Amino acid sequence: MNTKKPAPQPTPPPSPQLSRLMALLHGIFPRHVWLAWGMLMASLIITALTALYVKTSAENLAQHEFDFICNEIQLNIENRLAASAQLLYSGAGLFDASGAVTRTQWKDYTGHLQIEKQLPGIQGVGFALLIPSEQLAQHTQSIRSEGFPDYSVNPAGERSIYSSIIYLEPFTGRNLRAFGYDMFSEPIRRAAMEQARDQNTAVLSGKVTLVQETDQDVQAGTLMYVPAYRPGWPIDTVEQRRAALVGWVYSPYRMTDMMSGTLGSWDV
Repeated sequence: MNTKKPAPQPTPPPSPQLSRLMALLHGIFPRHVWLAWGMLMASLIITALTALYVKTSAENLAQHEFDFICNEIQLNIENRLAASAQLLYSGAGLFDASGAVTRTQWKDYTGHLQIEKQLPGIQGVGFALLIPSEQLAQHTQSIRSEGFPDYSVNPAGERSIYSSIIYLEPFTGRNLRAFGYDMFSEPIRRAAMEQARDQNTAVLSGKVTLVQETDQDVQAGTLMYVPAYRPGWPIDTVEQRRAALVGWVYSPYRMTDMMSGTLGSWDV
């Protein structure tokens, strides 16, 4: 049985209104004008895509450069802290080798290190002595007999354990304000000192205001500590290290000065 396919329906002619509109547009915008508009739109799209590509490339390049600079700065800071820790370890080694270190010996030792030349920005290198409460009076009298009649451990008050900054070179300017200060009496410093003592390692404290600060150019501060133990005493356990502790070799840092010395000519 043959089935005839229906004949396709002819496309209806455009409405008179559409015909008049097309004729009007054709009259106003000839074919070459339409071509020009098409080329303009294509150019604008290409320009926008090119600008987006250039912008993305520039941002990626800037990000890579920023990451590189940050890594370099971080490496410089890490190297500076490692060098500072090594310096303090050598100071602790001086106590281990000689048992007792005099003020003159400490001054000569730090002078040979040429600290400001080798590690610019460091505030100084000092030693804080651990003082049991029953030895405080004897200690005070001993330091006064060295030519410091007004010396005392500060802040005042009764405590079971004291510490005192007895050496700090250079012993001039701001550093004179730290002479006799009991860093063990302040919680942030004490936490770092106890950690250094118990772990026999260099420890950097949290943020503090150094006693060296005056009313001008106040900077955030931090300190690094390395423990010094009595020569020949065992220090294999925490208990042994606590019993053998003599004091702490340490360095105070004013952060702006430290970063300026660490980064040198870096424009950050």
